[in-house]
Amino acid sequence: MNSSSYFDFASLSTLKHADSVKQPGASKEVLQKFEALFIDQMLQAMRKATVRSELFDTQGMKMYESMFDKEVAEELAKSGGLGLTKVFERQLGLESKNQSEKKFTLERSNRSLPFNKSKAVSLYNSQLVTD
Repeated sequence: MNSSSYFDFASLSTLKHADSVKQPGASKEVLQKFEALFIDQMLQAMRKATVRSELFDTQGMKMYESMFDKEVAEELAKSGGLGLTKVFERQLGLESKNQSEKKFTLERSNRSLPFNKSKAVSLYNSQLVTD
């Protein structure tokens, strides 16, 4: 990622432009920003669920914790985080596979699995008896 700050809005517009002109790597950066946003939302929800003392329940402390959570989320997303970026890359077909690997995956997914009808019927009947 180009930016080290969660609050750098200029980097978001740069990412938007880079993705629109299909620069390589721009999609991964967008996915990392999304993962950082998701992690930040998780951290905010965890903070709300925590019992707080009056000593540390000031506006300044809340602002500090919010900024800290955003930076932690950004760093977690950069370092792999929860793995959402990789999952989304795989789902969107953005990961770097060569064509033969993609073709093999598609061919395997179209094959039917072996099916033993008598075993399936006996399992089904045994479920009917136990229910």
